[in-house]
Amino acid sequence: MTRDIRHCAIACFLVLVSSAVAQVSEDQQDSAAREIKAGTILLQQGDYREAEAHFERAQALQGKATAKTSAGIGLAELQMGHLEAARQTFTVELQLVTNNRARAQAHYMIGLAWLREAGDNTVDKDKLQAAEKSFREAIRFDPLYDVAYLNLGYALLRQNKQEDSNAAFRDFINAAAENPASGRDLPLRPKTRAAQFTLVDEAGHPLSSESLRGRFVMFDFWATWCPPCIRALPAMRQLSQLFPENQFLLIGVNEDVDQDAWRRFSRAQEMTWTQVSDQNSNLYHAFGLTPGSELSLPRYVLVDGDGFVRQVYRGTDQLGLVVGQVVRTVRSELHDTARH
Repeated sequence: MTRDIRHCAIACFLVLVSSAVAQVSEDQQDSAAREIKAGTILLQQGDYREAEAHFERAQALQGKATAKTSAGIGLAELQMGHLEAARQTFTVELQLVTNNRARAQAHYMIGLAWLREAGDNTVDKDKLQAAEKSFREAIRFDPLYDVAYLNLGYALLRQNKQEDSNAAFRDFINAAAENPASGRDLPLRPKTRAAQFTLVDEAGHPLSSESLRGRFVMFDFWATWCPPCIRALPAMRQLSQLFPENQFLLIGVNEDVDQDAWRRFSRAQEMTWTQVSDQNSNLYHAFGLTPGSELSLPRYVLVDGDGFVRQVYRGTDQLGLVVGQVVRTVRSELHDTARH
């Protein structure tokens, strides 16, 4: 499982519904709460085996399974690769939760377990179909559950259902833009002046900071050796088509040393939106994306039409948050411009 899936799975768990504990003594309730808190911290730290033990102790103190202990145990099992056990535990959770958001999350976790079991490099039709069904159930209970659309897109893509996959990734972008979780402090405000640059795109056309003025630009810093970067490409493809190019431009900024590898990959993946090679990572460092000479990918930088950076996103940020904030900011600015 790639790091972005792990991060998202844990983030989903952290917003799961808090279920009432069983009718036990106050001391037992307090002890169970401490075990759940310890288990949650250990999940975030990646100590899944010990986290599971804490949730199991909380469950014993409560005298029965609860939605929260089941979710914690299930996530620990999922992260340790105990996929059948994880599905069974999340199925138990489904019988315990009391709201649609929690039901959606349990179905989503079951879908993740099926998707993982299908394997990254194999096509297991039955498992992929089971994943697809679970993600669709998650969406049925929570139509704005953006990451469920995202993983539905992957499940469909691996079944060679290209049109349905494209639709799922478009739905991911729309759901992310409507998701209240991405709506804080929007639209994004200008921060610092963007770096000045001159580049040539893959087709040989010149690009410069001046030539891009008047429209929003999102720079996607990526490399062929970066799994989260590659995983984001289907969503980036749909994002590149969301607005007219005179309003918004997505630029893929490749950080591979081997330019032939970059060109072969971008052609094979039909990356038809604007692509540039960042020689010696000059643009990456001009934006000051990480201190020193090391690269950390992916990075996404949103620049407005006046040449100001609105936001810089790290690879650990959830893709739904990135896409949702970018789309809502661009739409808001375009709407204001149209009104005036």
